[in-house]
Amino acid sequence: MKKLLALSVLSILFSFYGFSQDINFGKFLGSINTTKFVGSSVYRGYEKQVEIIEATTTGQKQATTLEIKFNPCPASVDFLTHTQLGKNIVQGQIDVLEKIPYNPAFNRIKYKIYFEVASIVSCNDTRACNGSTATTVTLKPQRICWIYYTYDANGKLLSINSNGIDIRTGQTWAITPPSF
Repeated sequence: MKKLLALSVLSILFSFYGFSQDINFGKFLGSINTTKFVGSSVYRGYEKQVEIIEATTTGQKQATTLEIKFNPCPASVDFLTHTQLGKNIVQGQIDVLEKIPYNPAFNRIKYKIYFEVASIVSCNDTRACNGSTATTVTLKPQRICWIYYTYDANGKLLSINSNGIDIRTGQTWAITPPSF
């Protein structure tokens, strides 16, 4: 009976762990110094990247904006410096990870947002959805692409689909992001 109770409690804990939210990480290459935009992430494979609380994109009137919120870290100062100097972000990529449904102890890439030549519309401290203080940055990229990953029931990668837009030309823009 005790084993059955312990097994039940353990399985409930794992099921709650599997329903946790997606994890978002961002890496940015600035026009001032390539060593800037250091985050505080210690997550394996995403060390020193910016761990993002929220990432939203909106499109209107031939413009797309990308808003990110993250806990204050050294990258907060870099974004503020770029805002004050009017410098663009040369490249940026946000990786959105999800829990693997059949093995919640591990994550996989759900989708990526890759962008180039982004001006910083605003950078300020606000409240995040979890109630903590967060740095909120609004970017206006010249090119943006969403890369979606599809998996089968066993977790094998089936396909990678991408779509995006080059806002300067109004043409579609799909790309495989370079590693930086």
